[in-house]
Amino acid sequence: MSIQPRPLATDAAALVAIGMMVLAVTAIAGVLLSRGRWSRLAAAGVAGGWIALAATGEITGASVAVIGIAAVALGGAAGPWLGRWLRPRPSADGPPPAAVLALLAILATPVAVGITSANGVSPAGWVLAGWSIALALAVARAMPGALTGVRVVHPLATIGAGAAGGLAAAAVLAPLGCLAAAAAWRREVGLAAHPLRVSPPVPIPPELAPSEVLDAAGLDEGGRRRR
Repeated sequence: MSIQPRPLATDAAALVAIGMMVLAVTAIAGVLLSRGRWSRLAAAGVAGGWIALAATGEITGASVAVIGIAAVALGGAAGPWLGRWLRPRPSADGPPPAAVLALLAILATPVAVGITSANGVSPAGWVLAGWSIALALAVARAMPGALTGVRVVHPLATIGAGAAGGLAAAAVLAPLGCLAAAAAWRREVGLAAHPLRVSPPVPIPPELAPSEVLDAAGLDEGGRRRR
């Protein structure tokens, strides 16, 4: 799309391409590392998005190549072959689905800005795109204040940028920001962003410790090191 940007402006097409590449990297990392249920859905959605974007522009050799590669990725993500190829891992609790949904909605915001900016990305759109990428990094690292940014600041930013960008931008950006905020307000997302703190160990009197524990530590009944 950045090679043949029509029907979007050049800067809008470049923003869409960058946003789609970020989403693709996120989906690939999810498939290879976390292997959660969301990763295949995200990968299939990104592949379908590439096909749709390449098909809307002028059909060239580059767009045909993008459609072909994306079709292979879509088939791999949607079919059973990927699960057979990947090395199985022990089951473990990953991030809650609502947290993943919020992160993907934030990462999709730059793409939405580019798609709704056919005549060029406005300054408010560039600010929202940069804010979304920075917020997604902060959320992924569970940095202080990131959750408040998703719950409060991000929906207000999408509503403001949508109002400045016109009806099409408002119809896409505002619901996307509210979706991320609604998912971030769920209780399990708050627990994932602020894990429970483990209290430091508290010493107990030696006479209350089991004898086998004292023997394993080489201590006598008074808690002194045995000679």
